[in-house]
Amino acid sequence: MSYSTKDFIDDIKEILAICKEELRDISKGKPNQATKEQIEGTIIPEMNNLLEMIQKNEMPPKDQRWILSAAYITRGWNWDIWSEDRLTTKLPQLDDKYRYELE
Repeated sequence: MSYSTKDFIDDIKEILAICKEELRDISKGKPNQATKEQIEGTIIPEMNNLLEMIQKNEMPPKDQRWILSAAYITRGWNWDIWSEDRLTTKLPQLDDKYRYELE
């Protein structure tokens, strides 16, 4: 089964929905790997930027771009990559699908 631009958009929208849920949980004091600053300052803007790039048909070649939020999980934010957090799972999946499966 191929991974289409529509699938990519759906995955981005799912991550944005997860971000909203995570922000709600953070505001209620629930422990979370992600911080409000990481979600609002990096993940949401990057996902919105990807949606805009798709809309304008300006996606960079897959070999010239990573999903930066996925890279920050291990290289900057030092999240536990073995956790079952949805963002910890979905962001690397999005990166892999973008780089290796997107048509």
